[in-house]
Amino acid sequence: MAKKKRSLDSIIEEFEDYEKEKRSRRSETENTNRTANKIQVGRIEQFFDKINVAAVKLSDPLDIGDIIEIGSEDEAIRQRVESIEIDKKSVSHAEPGDSIGIKLKWKVSKGDNVYKIVNLGRVEFAD
Repeated sequence: MAKKKRSLDSIIEEFEDYEKEKRSRRSETENTNRTANKIQVGRIEQFFDKINVAAVKLSDPLDIGDIIEIGSEDEAIRQRVESIEIDKKSVSHAEPGDSIGIKLKWKVSKGDNVYKIVNLGRVEFAD
């Protein structure tokens, strides 16, 4: 059986097209996962530096144990909600419209969106 001869240029071009398609598919999958894995539950109203507590206005329910992500895609932090306070009283659940306080491990900024992670595949936490 005779082998078909191909030029080096055609092989390189074919390889580059393959890599480009692979990157495109990977990017589409990552973007779909990013948006499908989290829902916005609120927004940071204020951050208290000295005690690392954020005041959050909720648009969706939040429970102790939920995993949240705060910030932009590039600089987001993720952590498990370990405590929720409403009017200086500890609660285990908060409803839409509640203004809550949550203890955070990192500094965040006023206006940052707060997301709840709803699909736990490949979740990374803040240290």
